Amino acid sequence: MRWIVLFAVLAGLSIAAFAAPFGVSAPDMRISVQQVSDADVAVAYEWRKPRREIIFESVAGGYRERRWEIATPGFKLLRLEDEDRIVRTDGKKFSRVALTAKPDLVRIQKEYQPTARYGAGGALIYTGHIWPMTGKGGRVNATFDFTPADGGHAVAFGANEPSLEDWRSPMAHPAFVYLGPLDPVETDHVMALIDPDAPRWIVEEFNTLVPASFDKLAALFAFSPKTKPNLFLAAPLGRDEGRLSYAGDALPAQFQITLEGAAWKAPSDKARRIFVTATIHEAVHLWQAAARPGVEDAPEWIHEGAADAIAAEVMVALGRWNADLFAATERAVRRECASELETGSLNGAKTRGDFRALYVCGHVIALAVSRAEGETTADFWRVFIDRAGEDGYSEEMFYDLVAERTGDQDFADAVEDFARTPLAEPAQAIDGLFASAGSLARERGR
Repeated sequence: MRWIVLFAVLAGLSIAAFAAPFGVSAPDMRISVQQVSDADVAVAYEWRKPRREIIFESVAGGYRERRWEIATPGFKLLRLEDEDRIVRTDGKKFSRVALTAKPDLVRIQKEYQPTARYGAGGALIYTGHIWPMTGKGGRVNATFDFTPADGGHAVAFGANEPSLEDWRSPMAHPAFVYLGPLDPVETDHVMALIDPDAPRWIVEEFNTLVPASFDKLAALFAFSPKTKPNLFLAAPLGRDEGRLSYAGDALPAQFQITLEGAAWKAPSDKARRIFVTATIHEAVHLWQAAARPGVEDAPEWIHEGAADAIAAEVMVALGRWNADLFAATERAVRRECASELETGSLNGAKTRGDFRALYVCGHVIALAVSRAEGETTADFWRVFIDRAGEDGYSEEMFYDLVAERTGDQDFADAVEDFARTPLAEPAQAIDGLFASAGSLARERGR
């Protein structure tokens, strides 16, 4: 798909426009996002006080350099090693700058998609890629104005409005915002925006799966999310009969699913298995979000692998898998993990671009730990969430809890070595990890 990008200039704003409600600090910046056509958006920034630069967290693949066009004369985008910046070409301070942003032509791996077409005439925008940084690792104190194309809605969390003004995410975190003609459907469990092009069997599966899996997850974690989650389901299927692609992204109280490939049009065992297990995986993240990483280098395999493991536990609890299928899944992830670690350590997998390792090898660790402690991965995460608290979690906290829950520091050290060390014989290392877990389980059973 290709989109034509148009531009709309933000009208001048008075200082009074930055007035903040009582109890909320006045924003340092206002960000205006206007949908022009499908996923084409005009974005304008206005500082409360003039500054010399706007700093953005980097996006893989140099997205901004390729797909942003600065519309205000006299400005340029600088792509640095780990960040992007907008500055004036003469180096002077500025108050306003506007640009056009268009969707990427291919999906960016392991990144939230900046702006994406969502059904006919709709756009799904991830605010994290247009929300500037302070330079100290935090986000600029900003409010957003979202304006859909004529006749459209702005939808985020519980809001469904002709436009959103002075908007802040209730989760104090980057979020998805929909702009377009669709109205959300609210149930007891979610507020959902479902692409009308989604096959009927997918919608029926979703209507059955969400209440059952959400209720089970609430029981396993012993709590429900404080904010009713948003679900965004897009289905740009295309004509490729052999393609069956599922892409999912989760944020606090939100998750997004994109189905691509004409193989989704008719139900099949493979399509149903992928849709159900992957959707439960994304739903698990809604509960995991209660414990956010407290340090930037916390490895993603901790939550991605656990989400796969908990999804498998939910499949059994819902009666969709039996013990044989659960065991077959374990054998499969052990084989795939061994293959993924042939080229380097688990902790180095993301840097290498071996993203599957984060899932399958994280799943292996979650299975071994649950076996060693005689509990489920969901049981571990109930305690892990409480331990992380408001400050978040780290890799070291994970290993400390493994030692505490299993009662064996040597086993926790073995898990740490498995994650951090390039393995000469990955399959043997996995077998050894499970053998140690089995020994602890047998000792506990005596």
